[in-house]
Amino acid sequence: MLDKNSEYFELLKKHLPVSEYNFDLEILKNPPDDYIKDFFKNLKAHKNYKELKDDFIYDKDLDVFIQVHNRFPNSEIDDLTQEQVFFYPFMSKEEIKQAFDIKSSSDYLLRFRAEQVETEIRLKRTFSKLKKKFGHKWSFTNYFESNQYKKYLSKLSPELRKQCINIPHGTIHSKEANGLCIKTPFGNIIALSYSLRYFLFYMNLFQFGEHLGVKGKDISSAFILAIRIIFGKESLDFEIDTRGKLPKSIKREIDKLTDWQMQFIIGHEYAHHYLGHLENQSILKSYDGLNLDSQRIQHYTYKQKCEFEADVNSINKTTYNKDDKSELLNGAFLFFMSLHMYGKIEDYIFPRNGRPRTHPEPIDRLWKLRNSTNSKLGYSAEILTNFEKNTNSYMEHFLTEYLPYNIDKIEMTGSVYLPSYKKRFLIDRLDI
Repeated sequence: MLDKNSEYFELLKKHLPVSEYNFDLEILKNPPDDYIKDFFKNLKAHKNYKELKDDFIYDKDLDVFIQVHNRFPNSEIDDLTQEQVFFYPFMSKEEIKQAFDIKSSSDYLLRFRAEQVETEIRLKRTFSKLKKKFGHKWSFTNYFESNQYKKYLSKLSPELRKQCINIPHGTIHSKEANGLCIKTPFGNIIALSYSLRYFLFYMNLFQFGEHLGVKGKDISSAFILAIRIIFGKESLDFEIDTRGKLPKSIKREIDKLTDWQMQFIIGHEYAHHYLGHLENQSILKSYDGLNLDSQRIQHYTYKQKCEFEADVNSINKTTYNKDDKSELLNGAFLFFMSLHMYGKIEDYIFPRNGRPRTHPEPIDRLWKLRNSTNSKLGYSAEILTNFEKNTNSYMEHFLTEYLPYNIDKIEMTGSVYLPSYKKRFLIDRLDI
């Protein structure tokens, strides 16, 4: 939001009615000349030029590029504090008030989600556009996916379901592709990151794309895209910038695989709750991802023994029929293999140099789970042995023949797309 103490306030007064409106701005200092030239060329050629032209300001003397994301009449937000105003572009006033007056774990989850979005400009831009798109029907609270959690709970054994049914749960827009069981002063929260699903989706496309008729170049792009997502290099704006529209038949199969993986991870996090893992010495009293009036929440540190225990209970404590429990178990195996591949790339780019791991090795978790569940369910040990062998062979080739010469594709700014399925590329800041 526009700050009257900003060094750019006088500049903005030349272009914007600063006394009448509050502005949600993004400011780029010293942008490349070529970028500015190309941007304004695209702006003038855009079909919505008249509506967009007043949203962009470039001052050559100060060499700053300013984008106006939102304009709000001062009278519309005069009952919000200066800090609360930053959340108004993507939340309702009622939601903001709730997030700033935390009385329950549900409120805590709302504030957690809100801060994830507010502190990441690309995410804030995405949610701001969603709020504009849906108008009065928009609800930041109700946007986040929860059906997967309800589905798993419906298949959790009755006595455990009673312990978990009232725990606030859902997706969060964290760059970290993981699941969380968080202890707050008001009770536990279960959440999976938005990026985790996309990481798994594109890893599944990489693993099974060939069987579904996907071209090699798209399979390779899917792998790079998945790795960029889990490294936090890919923008989390999939709602408005699809990386490629897959045929419905292919997407349906990949979604099915991903759903089972997410079910396993959800069950894993619930297991941490009902097994009491957050009540013992394995709690770390800090979590820098949330700044709630200098409070601290307790975040489980995932000791290895607890991880194995949560993995097994995620499968064994369900009431799924035999076929579905096999799907759930296979989802776990695929999840661990995806983490195994990511781990090899992480160790290549960021050598651990003796730093300890908080989690067991994914392959160890895979085999521990295989040996702790009914052998008649899921992939056999023979299939998993071959799967591991083939995966290691591929990763050896990737790490020696590809990654050393293409590491920029992992770390670059921007996005990766599936070339055969991306027909139109959006222009950043104009279409996104």
